[in-house]
Amino acid sequence: MNNAILFFYNINVSGIKKINDNYYFRYLNDNYGIYLYNRDIIDSIYLYNLNLEILNRGINGYIIIPTTTREILFIYEGKYYILMKFPFINNRTITYNDIVSFNIEVDNNKYKKLDKSNWGESWSNKIDFIEYQFDQMKNKYQILNTYIDYYIGVWENAIGYFNNNVNISHKKYVCHKRVSVNMDLYEFLNPLNFVIDFKERDVGEYLKSFVINKNFSFASFDKYLNGISRDSIILIISRLLFPSYFFDLYESIIVDRTDEKQILEIINKKSNIVLLLKHIFNSASNMNIPYIDWIKKETS
Repeated sequence: MNNAILFFYNINVSGIKKINDNYYFRYLNDNYGIYLYNRDIIDSIYLYNLNLEILNRGINGYIIIPTTTREILFIYEGKYYILMKFPFINNRTITYNDIVSFNIEVDNNKYKKLDKSNWGESWSNKIDFIEYQFDQMKNKYQILNTYIDYYIGVWENAIGYFNNNVNISHKKYVCHKRVSVNMDLYEFLNPLNFVIDFKERDVGEYLKSFVINKNFSFASFDKYLNGISRDSIILIISRLLFPSYFFDLYESIIVDRTDEKQILEIINKKSNIVLLLKHIFNSASNMNIPYIDWIKKETS
């Protein structure tokens, strides 16, 4: 990697450390990361321009460093990588307030390639693939096979709820592919995690992660809902319905050979998601939020 950095960036460094698939080094008192790039190649141009816009607004973040020939990515041992300079921050685990304060509205026409806001369409495409994929291997995964139909049903419910109740022309913001209660600021600010979406994407994903990974009380969520509009609550409900927590682990089991038994930890927490949804419906009962019958039945 030393020779690659010298060739592509004319930077002569030593002491490069490899951690998993990424490389890290220090140069002229700054910290740099060389990240394996696993997104669509075309996305890199939009991510670079989005990163510039964020920095030009005075928001602290990573700086993507182009090569000497102004390329965003470079190839090393047959794989694409990207070089970025770390922001000057005190790293820590993110909080819900970080989610809310990361309030970067963008002109969606400039970043359409990064727009993930048509949840109904993207969820439908992905669920069709998973149903076909798992049908070919269900005999290998008895635990997944026991529970997957339930979560596919919940996913289909999320698609229908979104399609019937959401206007996708709402304002769009810089969001993340995923956020969780265990994410730190370095990961949160990493532009490789950015997408363009409704603000409620990050809110919903964080709340799901909180419910699954932390002890919580419903009272702690009332402050999150205070002052939120009807449209925002419908988006949050749609996001909570989408069982990303199950299918992210499903993908890890199928692709990365994660122990299948880990899915049982998710199954044991599913009632918390349902109870949170019921609490949200009850808290917003004066806002004419479309209700979901099976939520009431499952928690009665």
